[in-house]
Amino acid sequence: MSLAFALTGGIACGKSTAEACFKACGCRVLDADQVVRTLESAGGAAVAPIVEYFGETVLSADGSIDRQALATKVFGDLEARIALEKIVHPLVRQATATWLAEATPSDISIFSAALLYECGWEGEWQGVVCVSASRETQIRRMCQIRGMTEAAAVARLNAQMSLAEKASRSNWILENDTDELAPLQEQVTALVAKWKNEFNH
Repeated sequence: MSLAFALTGGIACGKSTAEACFKACGCRVLDADQVVRTLESAGGAAVAPIVEYFGETVLSADGSIDRQALATKVFGDLEARIALEKIVHPLVRQATATWLAEATPSDISIFSAALLYECGWEGEWQGVVCVSASRETQIRRMCQIRGMTEAAAVARLNAQMSLAEKASRSNWILENDTDELAPLQEQVTALVAKWKNEFNH
């Protein structure tokens, strides 16, 4: 039986670093953001319905969706955001199902999504892994790596589902408070070994 788990976490907790750690352990990884980018690229399945709803102004010259223009239309407009989700989310699920179907029985597949719980995507896996870091670490990384002010970083954190809630709803927690890769890689390696043992993989 092929194993499939979901990976989530708060902003600046190191979810993409965790993805790299899982890949290093031989897992297949699919990132929801990457799926959306593909769907919104030229010729992607989401382009036509998005343009139909939001208008030509969200279309780039190369035929892809202008993500910045789309974000401007959706920001602060709940109705627009819901409309966008109704277009994109089913397509993401479809792409994910296709990707999962391609797994061999010996594969361990990891579906990575920052908004896993917000989208209600947590129920179809053998478990959920949450990458966690302290609030102080999150704020520091957002300021250092993303160039945000502390006030902007705090506002972004306060606007999202709390990391504590994500962690409490998850099966496994990966602590990622240091900026060194080794501690996170060790946790991921141990977790993958545990899965192989528990699921007789």
